[in-house]
Amino acid sequence: MPNEPLLRLRGWSLVRRDPGGERVLLRDVDLDVPAGCWLAVAGGNGSGKSSLLKYLAGDESPVADRVALVAQDPDEQLVTGTVVEELALGHPVSPGDAELAAAGLAGLGDRDPRVLSAGQKQRLALAAALGQEPELLLCDEPTALQDPAQAAWMLDRLEGWLRVGNRALVTATCDRAEALRAHELAVIDAGRIVRLGPPAELLRDPLVDALLPTAPPPAGPRPEPSSTATVLATSGLSFGDGRDGPSCAPPDLRVRAGERVGLTGPNGCGKSTLLAACVGLLRPRTGTVHLGDERLYQRSARDLEHGRAALAPQFPEYMFTAPTVRQEIAVDPTLAATDPAALLARLGLPADCLAANPHALSTGQRRRLALGLVLRSGRPLLALDEPTAALDRAGRRTVLDLLAELDDTAGLLVASHDRAFLAAAGCRIIDLPG
Repeated sequence: MPNEPLLRLRGWSLVRRDPGGERVLLRDVDLDVPAGCWLAVAGGNGSGKSSLLKYLAGDESPVADRVALVAQDPDEQLVTGTVVEELALGHPVSPGDAELAAAGLAGLGDRDPRVLSAGQKQRLALAAALGQEPELLLCDEPTALQDPAQAAWMLDRLEGWLRVGNRALVTATCDRAEALRAHELAVIDAGRIVRLGPPAELLRDPLVDALLPTAPPPAGPRPEPSSTATVLATSGLSFGDGRDGPSCAPPDLRVRAGERVGLTGPNGCGKSTLLAACVGLLRPRTGTVHLGDERLYQRSARDLEHGRAALAPQFPEYMFTAPTVRQEIAVDPTLAATDPAALLARLGLPADCLAANPHALSTGQRRRLALGLVLRSGRPLLALDEPTAALDRAGRRTVLDLLAELDDTAGLLVASHDRAFLAAAGCRIIDLPG
């Protein structure tokens, strides 16, 4: 492996300036990434992993040569009207079928990027970044939105890219399998790099082992719901025409009070689409949705005044409307009397988050906040879309603990690629076809 680093930091610190003053995110960082090296960066949610990658991709970066960033939320980077146009940015020749297939996007060239599944968007963002021919590629949680098969494909693609030419790769991750694929692992704690070395060796360190999730044990059999009340019933649903959204026809659903149902399946099978329809966000092309005895979508394409369901979306920032976390908690009348500091503590979030804008939190912190708001909302139907994506080990444990605290009056509908999590949460699992 060549000795000349493509990235070198010495005594580097990162300070964020906001209305509350200055906050040191990272301090005294010493780091070398030579050509041919894959460096994985691990740390708890809010430790500064994403901030590090965004800085390295920014105008003040010490990296003088070509750098490309794949952000954790691919919607931040998609700007054109079709997949082909997105891949063709900066290139004289539009990609053909072979290029689309190589990017994991076969048959999607004419699709509007905005209606792709989250996993497909992430693959598109990666392909667009690779098209810039960077020397340093920065990927923030590159497998967090992928089903297991596509996650392995993404890592293989990154390894293959790294083998060619004078290149280096830095990924931020909460995924144990991804960390083990890297050559070096840097661990951030309390704003500093506290461990640096080969991943297999570091994972024997209790501090490092405690950060990266392992499969939780399956829950014991849940008792049959004592109530016969149905909180959700769908019949004959179908969606999309290929451009306006995924074309899919999911099976009929019935969720009783106290029942837990998990939806899983490959990227693009329609899990998020189905959840959106079940809570009133998206009218299906055909079929009916009932929340309790109320039929949705009789008047408009959105039906959100029912007060019978709450959704924690795959990208949690989309649900936030208030300028501070404290005010966000008070938006829901059910939570207005809640002690906000106590709620944050229960979610594993620091107390100083109360004064922060929800969008200024890390992705993992935003996800915990969104899940807390939904699970404490008291709605008859609680819907969670990929609730463990990009969460560290403590965050995943917090989600399971919050689910354990639910009473038997709520029905739970969870979409996730993580079958082990669904089993640990006590869900009846439904596989949606691809």
